[in-house]
Amino acid sequence: MKREETQTISKRTKIGERKFLTFSLDREEYGIEILRVREIIGVMDVTYVPGTPDFVRGVINLRGKIIPVIDLKYKFGLGEAEITEKSCIIVVDVNSNGRVIQTGLLVD
Repeated sequence: MKREETQTISKRTKIGERKFLTFSLDREEYGIEILRVREIIGVMDVTYVPGTPDFVRGVINLRGKIIPVIDLKYKFGLGEAEITEKSCIIVVDVNSNGRVIQTGLLVD
């Protein structure tokens, strides 16, 4: 990922006391609270997992940890994400049933 692309994708917006990381999906801007973001990585090989919902692209092995990858574009009804040189995965902490699960979000 190029430096200027990283700067664009890591643009932060302050609303009140909370800060957000903004990203694009189909030319629309979205945001996620910065405190939930663990890291931003380039797209890597995603392994398909049979029996998962359609919006789950698969899993990645990130330094020995298996991380599910969600295709947010598909989840939001915008079609399947096309992988380009600008695509990346935002690794976030998601609370689920009292546990924190690291999840990758595939974005433009």
